[in-house]
Amino acid sequence: MIHCRIDDEPLNKDAKFACGIGWPLPKGDKYFWCGEALADYKVDCPDCNPAGPKQFGTPISELSGRIGEPGYARFVQIARSWGYE
Repeated sequence: MIHCRIDDEPLNKDAKFACGIGWPLPKGDKYFWCGEALADYKVDCPDCNPAGPKQFGTPISELSGRIGEPGYARFVQIARSWGYE
């Protein structure tokens, strides 16, 4: 599990996490600083990041290249963002 660290303490023993878990973290768990770039995309602890990690892009299952099908509007929007008409 990946947690979000919310303190400014220089020592790990004084670490504070958004979910309230204490130091040391369970074996295999990691953390990122909450202000760190892309932390919202990495933190998967449900109490540290209640909305869950943000996802990059659009799942292919939500797109369609066929006119009138669900997902076609999003397909066109993405194509236009790449310079296609």
